[in-house]
Amino acid sequence: MVITQHAISHGLLLQIENINAYNILLLKFINTFSLTANGIFFIISGYYSINKKTLNIKKILSLWGKVLFYSIIIYAICKGLGRETIAYDSFLPILSGQYWFVSTYIALSFLSPIFNTLADKLTRNQYKYLLLSLFIMYGLIKVMFNPSGIFNGTILAAIAMYLLGGYMRKYISIKSKQNYFTKYILLTILFVFISIILQILLNITNNTQFYYILRNSYSYMGNFASVIIVAMTLLIIFKFKEINIKNEILNKMIISISPSVFSVYIIHENVNIRNNLWQAIGSQNYADKWFFIPHLLLLIVAVFIVCLVIDLLRKGVYFLLKKIPVIEKSILNLSKKIDKVNIKINYTFDLK
Repeated sequence: MVITQHAISHGLLLQIENINAYNILLLKFINTFSLTANGIFFIISGYYSINKKTLNIKKILSLWGKVLFYSIIIYAICKGLGRETIAYDSFLPILSGQYWFVSTYIALSFLSPIFNTLADKLTRNQYKYLLLSLFIMYGLIKVMFNPSGIFNGTILAAIAMYLLGGYMRKYISIKSKQNYFTKYILLTILFVFISIILQILLNITNNTQFYYILRNSYSYMGNFASVIIVAMTLLIIFKFKEINIKNEILNKMIISISPSVFSVYIIHENVNIRNNLWQAIGSQNYADKWFFIPHLLLLIVAVFIVCLVIDLLRKGVYFLLKKIPVIEKSILNLSKKIDKVNIKINYTFDLK
């Protein structure tokens, strides 16, 4: 889903002039279908972390280190090949916001012990009120009226989705056989229909104020915390929650691949390659062809597999390096120091 969004946005596919009506409808559908990706990650983070009251510095530093590693490596490769590069974003990928999602997630990780404690002390109705307030502010008012100001910024949306995941864990029992995926598809179609109507109205309206409201709604209704997308996100999570995979080989495959999926995002979305990647692949050249969408989907799968293999190789090299006594000892010492700092922070701020 994430790669699909990037393929469409960085490849400028929705802005192609010679694209036929059939392809533009399918493109809008698969783009909308994928808009739940970020919300899913924030919700499941809240679902699995809401009962944890302590700060996990090691997890944050591990994520930060992985991003920094790939950012510098890709920068060095691009520089060596004589391609245009951005040094500031490459050496400060989190602080510069090169990866907005990672920056938001790390910020949320620092705040999560407080939100988890708060969620534990709230009654169910108070928790519901908090969620309703956040989604009205960000998921409704921001979409319709307020593109900036007090409701601006990704962190508020991330907090809302994180707490929603926690609410699910504490209070919601997911019922099976409720046609969740069918409802997801119907909401996707509804979203596409609304976006087309808004686009038509944008093209024909002469009223400046009405145009401003329409443009804002069109731009922000696809945000991961807007009303329709949140509903879709919950439906897809409910669908996967009811799936019980009994095949042990498939389970092992998922478990072994899962840790590398985040690296797929870090690699293909790097600031030094992301625009060139999708425009060089050239999906836009087939916008008027019947195989435009199948070609695009195959490329998305190919990018996923290539990035996945790269990270699996990185893990293999790291595993071998860890066997070298001096490196193993250094990693162990560093890990112990981080643990000590982590304990001190949690003790100092009473995060326990």
